[in-house]
Parts: sequence; C-alpha cells; structure tokens
Amino acid sequence: MAIKNLRALKIKSRLFLLIKQPFFWMLSLLGNSIILVGAILLYKFESQIQTPDFSFLDALLWSVGIVTTVGYGNFIAITTAGKIVLLFLMFSGTVFVWAYMGFLVTGLISPELATLTAEVDQVEKELRDIIKDTRKK
Repeated sequence: MAIKNLRALKIKSRLFLLIKQPFFWMLSLLGNSIILVGAILLYKFESQIQTPDFSFLDALLWSVGIVTTVGYGNFIAITTAGKIVLLFLMFSGTVFVWAYMGFLVTGLISPELATLTAEVDQVEKELRDIIKDTRKK
C-alpha cells in the first residue's frame, strides 16, 4: 500500500514539473487553437449544407474527434473547403498528439531512465576495476 502511494506521489510530482514547462503550455495552446479554429471553419463551411440541426457544438465535436484521431465518422464533409479543413486537422492532429504524448512520456520516464543509466555506469566502472585488478595479477 505504501509503495503504491509512493509511486502515485512520484507521478504526481513529475506531472506538476511537466505543467511548469513552457513547452507544455505552448503545445496545449497550439493544440487547442487548432481544434477551435478547425471547429469554426467547419461550422462556417458545413453549417449551410449539413442537417438543419448542425450546431457549433457538432463542429467542435467533429474537430476534437479528428485532431485526437478518434474520428467517430458521424459526419462527412460535403464541401471542398470542409474536406480541406478536415485534412489539415488530420495532419496537424497527428503531429500534435504525438508531440504531446512524447513530451508527457519523456517527462514521466526520464527520471527513472537517469537513475538506471547511473546504475549501469557504476556497474561498468566496477567491472573495469575488476578487469584491471585481474590483469595486474
């Protein structure tokens, strides 16, 4: 139980360190801006042609689904401009999501990796010392 609490505390502290990073805020602002602009453009281009109850919330849902690569497929772009917006959202969403996940995973794993690297370096040093001692004899 104490080990679980310690792990949770470590993860929590690492997440707080990540949130303090300017890169986190830049990625968050950029990603959310892409979603919002995509939703606005989709609503502008598709609201006249889609079903009568097509709302901005539907366009926002569509934009989030495309950017996060979930893409439920509940809407199909009809206009050429709408299709171009969706392509832009797909490409930028892929880059955004992978960059965001890479940032988060690196922040969570890098302290453990640094510890393991230090331990491996120490073992290598000890092995070199042992080899030196055996060669001297």
